[in-house]
Amino acid sequence: MISTPETNSKHAPLILIILGYIFFGIYTVSAIVLSIILFKLPILPLKYFLPIIIVLALLDIAFLIAVLRKSTNIPTRICCIIFELLFSAAFGFALFYFGHTINFFDSIKPSEYQIEEYYVLVPNDSLAQTLDDLNNHTLATYDDFTTNYQTILQELKNQVAVNVNNYDNLGNAVNAIVDGTADALFIKGAIADIASEIFINFNLDNYRIVEAFQIKIKIDTVANQNLDVTKDSFNILVSGIDTFGDISTISRSDVNIVITVNPRTHTILLTTIPRDYEVQLHGTTGLKDKLTHAGLYGIDMSVKTIEDLLDIKIDYYVRINFDSTIKLINALGGVEVTPDATFYRPKYNCSFKEGVTVHLNGECALTYARERKVYGLGDLHRIQNQQDILSAIIAKLTTSKTLLTNYTNILASLSDSIETNIPSDQFYRLINIQLDSMPSWNLDRNTVNGTEIHVPTYTIPNQILFVFQQNPESIATASAKIHAVANAN
Repeated sequence: MISTPETNSKHAPLILIILGYIFFGIYTVSAIVLSIILFKLPILPLKYFLPIIIVLALLDIAFLIAVLRKSTNIPTRICCIIFELLFSAAFGFALFYFGHTINFFDSIKPSEYQIEEYYVLVPNDSLAQTLDDLNNHTLATYDDFTTNYQTILQELKNQVAVNVNNYDNLGNAVNAIVDGTADALFIKGAIADIASEIFINFNLDNYRIVEAFQIKIKIDTVANQNLDVTKDSFNILVSGIDTFGDISTISRSDVNIVITVNPRTHTILLTTIPRDYEVQLHGTTGLKDKLTHAGLYGIDMSVKTIEDLLDIKIDYYVRINFDSTIKLINALGGVEVTPDATFYRPKYNCSFKEGVTVHLNGECALTYARERKVYGLGDLHRIQNQQDILSAIIAKLTTSKTLLTNYTNILASLSDSIETNIPSDQFYRLINIQLDSMPSWNLDRNTVNGTEIHVPTYTIPNQILFVFQQNPESIATASAKIHAVANAN
């Protein structure tokens, strides 16, 4: 049968009715799923949630009436189909972002364990390629006075017959492999980093790992379960460790910032403690240490040591590493800073000129944040550099379209590079109060200061190291500011 315009006009309403039912079903399912997610996640304030649900329901009713009424004309049916399609697409877009957000917060749950690494190092020109190649060779070791050291050393001895020369002086152990007295060096990975930093003749680039041992250390620090972050003040320790790769790896804590948040007064205080600050490691007696070494004993030690130092309670911690910084800034498309010194670092081909704003990728931003040698104030100026990078990140997130256009990339860049014990529901509550009243937060900063000295430390007792001697007045001031912000109403 040959179709005619008249025949086509009879079939067109039926096609539109079928399409109307299909897209109405898609809209309804999408709206229900979105409503359930919004209900379960305490992100949207009630004043936004209820109107959204009401609008979704009214639209659903309107679309249903348009679909069921036989008298609905063709233009109206077409408009309904278009709107159903547009709203369904918008819901799908929203669900996509909600899914990424939920997965992100789920991915940064705290680990039950942290990983401590021990290495067997040999010179780059050594013929030894595996641990077995060191059979009947001489092995220098540095005794770090821990049970883990003894456990791993015994495991090593069980695998290969080596002649062990045990040193309790880091310098002597390092010299043994440097001058060829020993064929290999057995040492904790984080201690090897320290040795490479303090001994001119020992550069880790000149050595390679033939065997790595790992041991898990249980984390005891738990989140404060009695907090209501929408009403109660709280302290977060941001601990930045000086390592790449697995965020669970134990390493020195080069960045130590206590963030005090008061949701009642909408005030945030950043209290920065220099990495080399003199502290009494929690639970120890005798020699004091530098704060960065607290990270070698796990996040528990960093938290409890800073609590002792400032006479405060740390409710949560956030642990980040070098990869966290690099991945985030690269996901942002880089950041801009204006250096106050001129220097060049060849590792990542990073060039900085005093007074000239420069665009930095993640690697160069990390280089800038770690720089201290070019400045007279050393670590104190590095703190300023870290604040510059943090400010640049905040500016990029809040003054451009970066957050919207790179949202999923930003979350993906951080998902495996952050460790925290902040419960995900607390994040959602913080977002809720921000959306509810859109408060303007007051940001204040403070840095604990001290005096440069050179003394032995608890971690490396037989070596003279650079330390910032405590300034009791500065500590008391920092503690008082934290308590004042936390207790304000």
